[in-house]
Amino acid sequence: MNAADTALSVLQWSRNCDGTRSTPPEGGLSDLQDLAAPPPDVTDEVIRVAVYSAARLRLDRLAERERRPVGAGALLLAAIIGARSQAELAAEAVRAVPPARSLWDVLAHHAVVAPALPHCAGSPLLAERLLDASPLTAALDRPNPTGESAVEILVEDVLLTHPQGRRLFTNVYCAAPDSPAQALWRGGVLNQLRMDERELVLDVYEAGLLRHRAEHLGLIQQARLCLTAPPDLPAARPVAQWWAALARLERSHPQLLKARTGITRQYLAGVGLYRQVERLEATTA
Repeated sequence: MNAADTALSVLQWSRNCDGTRSTPPEGGLSDLQDLAAPPPDVTDEVIRVAVYSAARLRLDRLAERERRPVGAGALLLAAIIGARSQAELAAEAVRAVPPARSLWDVLAHHAVVAPALPHCAGSPLLAERLLDASPLTAALDRPNPTGESAVEILVEDVLLTHPQGRRLFTNVYCAAPDSPAQALWRGGVLNQLRMDERELVLDVYEAGLLRHRAEHLGLIQQARLCLTAPPDLPAARPVAQWWAALARLERSHPQLLKARTGITRQYLAGVGLYRQVERLEATTA
């Protein structure tokens, strides 16, 4: 298949992907220049992918405010994912993908990249560059250091400006982190937002304790085991970091925590872990 056919097949796979283990179609990157003026069926599929992405994430009303159209980025990403077996060529081709310029772009990039990333794990460079090209995918997981600024802008300037975006942020960030890198990233974001978005940050912790209490307490218990002599601070720090914003809000605004019925006394385990790590870091500095 040439690049246009490859892109169309991957776009259709992305739109119909429902979490099954099916793999993205494969093809080539020949005639890549044809994607500058793609056939109407390919262009229409890019639009459908963006619309489906908005609906799946329940960001449809937020997306309706965006008047700029979807660009060519998702189309190029789809062709590149189809050519992932040519890992070096595909990774280099990601450099040609234009940054997302509109929310429709952001949604389309996410719809294409997110389900395909697990199938690109064999090529770390390709996976890294695909993640950098999809700020929403990175925001819902964790970005590479090179993509952090783009993700911060997306979160603060787009998602948090609308109730649907705030709800998505809360639903995602309240979950127990899947990895130390994700815990460090999400904890850092929550800590950054605690000054101007206190209620949102408390929403995240309250939802975490209501919906994912057992998972959070399990991570805290594992982290505490890392603090027995001699303490393994790098292993405990990510979990502690997730609780940093709540620990600081407890000190500065305890009345706000008391007003939240969902923030039960179990939060003390997380705050206690954070303070223990903080003390140990101070004594070993």
